[in-house]
Amino acid sequence: MFETLRARLLASYVVILLTMLLLIGFVLFFFTATRPLPTDDLINELTGTLLDVRLISLARVETRLGEAAGGASAQNNIGREMEARLAETLRAEAEARGTRILLLTNDGRVIFDTTAAYGYGDHLTETERTPLLPPSRLRIPGTLFRGRFQNPDGGQWLSVAQPLRPLTEMRPDSLLLMVAAPVPQKTFQEVMRLFGRAFFLPLAQAGVIGLGIALGLSVLVSASVARPLQRISEAAQRIARGYYRQRVPIEGPKEVRTLARTFNYMADRVAATQQAQQDFLANVSHDLRTPLTSIQGFSQAIAEGVAADPEAARRAAQIIHDEAARLHRMVESLLDLARIEADRMTMRQHAVELGEILQVVGESLQVKAQEKGVHLALHVPPDLPRIPGDGDRLAQVFTNLLDNAVKHTPEGGNVTLYADADAYGIVVVVEDSGEGIPPQDLPRIFERFYQVDKSRESNRRSGMGLGLAITKQIVEAHGGTIQVASKLGEGTIFTVQLPFSAPDTATLAAER
Repeated sequence: MFETLRARLLASYVVILLTMLLLIGFVLFFFTATRPLPTDDLINELTGTLLDVRLISLARVETRLGEAAGGASAQNNIGREMEARLAETLRAEAEARGTRILLLTNDGRVIFDTTAAYGYGDHLTETERTPLLPPSRLRIPGTLFRGRFQNPDGGQWLSVAQPLRPLTEMRPDSLLLMVAAPVPQKTFQEVMRLFGRAFFLPLAQAGVIGLGIALGLSVLVSASVARPLQRISEAAQRIARGYYRQRVPIEGPKEVRTLARTFNYMADRVAATQQAQQDFLANVSHDLRTPLTSIQGFSQAIAEGVAADPEAARRAAQIIHDEAARLHRMVESLLDLARIEADRMTMRQHAVELGEILQVVGESLQVKAQEKGVHLALHVPPDLPRIPGDGDRLAQVFTNLLDNAVKHTPEGGNVTLYADADAYGIVVVVEDSGEGIPPQDLPRIFERFYQVDKSRESNRRSGMGLGLAITKQIVEAHGGTIQVASKLGEGTIFTVQLPFSAPDTATLAAER
């Protein structure tokens, strides 16, 4: 269900939106639940009930009640008959209106309570009594009060009270008619009833709108992200089918643009590698065909007696020997390449006298350099420290570097090898004054199958172009690095750095 990017984006937006709505809803509920519940509506209802009870239900007894209360003490002036009649009337009004009605003196003694929670003469525990409305609006100063009192069982009640008579003033002997209701409790239902319409309904509406916006955003984002990714996927499939010129446009978010650039770079490298492999196969087939043709022709000449005289036979045998040696070198290079590809090139660790190896390699190439008219110079200190490594492989590295330097240096040029030790290891520099390497080929000089001279017409016996790739692998297998710097027409410099290490000298054999 959520396998596509569009579906996952939509799901993520919905989850984030719902999470935020739930968080906001929880904060709002906590905020409203910790605040006092509004009581203005309840006070207004109590006020209306009080006025109705006073004006309608007590109209018949108010005059006689006022006359009874006009003496020195309100309690002594209320007659038993009047008291029973008033209690019956208040009880009937309270039952009809579903409320609580009290009658009490100005100093807080209860005359009558419809709930019988307070008995006759009990003192009402009022915690608050304030004028309900400003005098300018009441026109009856100080005669309508709102308040709060505590029931004997601890419950809190809101109340509205008014003197029975006279209406225009509050006297010590005034009787108060009070209508009361319990203080609203902070239950979930009560909070939702009071605040649901004001807060939570708009929040739900905002959630629905947010879901629609999330759907639209998911479409837009998927269009800007999924479409470039889909193009990259399609281009990768075409490359897998052999169409190596596939490229993708650089578009979309930053990460997708970076991916597209990386893909195009990879496609360039794949195309270049495929072309190099094709060139390599063409060159290998030609290089193998040439010595095999020579071996076959001269061996046939010997077998048929064409090279009957000793000198011709010796020359034919020498050519066969040289071509066989060339084939051997080709096979060895291919085997080395196969080991590199399989990551199976192993190095025999010995304590290597690198100075002696460099001297031997230089001496072996002096004859070739002299034949070509190239001056080969070695600057190798006699006290170079030993390094751990494979002497045969290191000899292969510097033989290849010096041989390439002599090969690409014209007559009268110079090839120089420098060696020295620093704090980290031994540095060997091979410098020539030859033709140099073109700038566009320099970054790829160590790639497998890559050749600078792609025509290879100038020297068909120069090899297959695997030497530098193998050289780099050998150097890195020793923990070292190889770098190249070249200027076209002026020469090339190869720098090899081989590090010291701290092997167990008891397990090393000195190789000379």
